[in-house]
Amino acid sequence: MLSMLHHAGARPRTPGRGRRASVVLVAGACVALATACGGTRSQAAASPTSGGLSVSYEAPARGGGAERDFLREHRPAEKVAEDVGGALRLRKAIAIVGRSCEKGDVPEYDPETRRIVLCYSYVAEVRSMFERAHDPDPAGRTAGVLTETLYHEVAHALVDTLGLAPTGREEDVADQFAAYRLIPRGPEGRAAVLAAADNYAQYARESRPEDVDLGAEHPPDAARAANYRCYLYGASEAEGSDGDASSDDDLVDGTVLTEERASLCEGEYGALRRGWDGLLG
Repeated sequence: MLSMLHHAGARPRTPGRGRRASVVLVAGACVALATACGGTRSQAAASPTSGGLSVSYEAPARGGGAERDFLREHRPAEKVAEDVGGALRLRKAIAIVGRSCEKGDVPEYDPETRRIVLCYSYVAEVRSMFERAHDPDPAGRTAGVLTETLYHEVAHALVDTLGLAPTGREEDVADQFAAYRLIPRGPEGRAAVLAAADNYAQYARESRPEDVDLGAEHPPDAARAANYRCYLYGASEAEGSDGDASSDDDLVDGTVLTEERASLCEGEYGALRRGWDGLLG
């Protein structure tokens, strides 16, 4: 079975073989990340979280130490694991693993091992993009993107392990799960969604038109940026703005999110909430 990848334009690929083993104990169950149970627990592994989700960090190779430290300091993986593990009773254990990857690799969920790989190089890439854009808070915005990314990959894991049957394209539904969990969490959650939207918009600006594959598994980056802004705007319209990540005027910029699309966003946000309520109900 092929992996489910996060970024538009990425090609599905078979998970890497022969990598260093790391075993994590979760609520009495053993999750073998590269070999069968019976090995020793990685010293880098965090304490298991409730609900069948665990977080661990492999020793970095070829650099990556700063990125591992960033993940440990900002704790996006732990926050996602605690949130989802506390909200859902998972039937099977799922592991989130920080590790060194090949250049260009992106976060992915592997249904064969039930693990989500978060590449140290991806952390560096996202931060460098915000720095290149002269963002005033590249660290905070990077943490927001990583949080959104992990919710997206957890959605793939839930579809797989819970046997969910979304009626739309799974990549769209996974993005919607990130919005579903993050937006109700207030300013921090909404800021993470906006950071992801801005990151996708930057990917779109820096891509050549011939590199955009409209028939790919993932929607184009520009569409994902517009969708996330739309969900934020729709939530604001439905619930009332309370000084969160951005004002309505900032969200409807006429470029990423147009006024015409914005008029539909309250309904779109309501539909995604009803959809995920139904899947998890």
